[in-house]
Amino acid sequence: MRALAIGLALLLPACIASNVVAVEQREVGSALDGLAFRPVAAPQLDGFYESVDIRGDAAVSLRRIYYVFDARGTYTAAALAEVDGVLQFQTLGGTWSVGPGGLVLDGQEPVPCEEAPEHVRLVAPSGAVVLRKGRLQ
Repeated sequence: MRALAIGLALLLPACIASNVVAVEQREVGSALDGLAFRPVAAPQLDGFYESVDIRGDAAVSLRRIYYVFDARGTYTAAALAEVDGVLQFQTLGGTWSVGPGGLVLDGQEPVPCEEAPEHVRLVAPSGAVVLRKGRLQ
C-alpha cells in the first residue's frame, strides 16, 4: 500500500504538462507590477502611508509599517513586528525632511526614494519598502 502511495505521488505531477499554462501566466503577479517607480529627490510625503511590500532583511520580522508625515516636519510610525514568535507593535516618532539624497529621519543618513502614483519606495542596502498613501478616517 505504501509503495502505491509513493508511486501515485511521483506520477501525479507528470499528469499536467508545464506547457498547458502560458509562460506569462506561470509567474505570481502583484498589484505593484503595473507601477513605474522613478527616483525623486523631494517626494511629497505629508500624510498617512502604509506598507504594501517589504523586501530584504526587514521582511524577516516586519509584517506591516505605518507612517504619518506631518507637513511641519514631524512623523509618527508603527511597525507590526514578529519578535520571538510574538506579534507586537513598535512605535517611534521624530522629525523628517527631504534632501538631495532622499528621506531623512531624525537627522540620520538619507534613504533614497522612488515614487509612483500614490506610492513611494524607500530603498536601503538591506532591503526596500513600498508605502501606499492612504486616508485617515
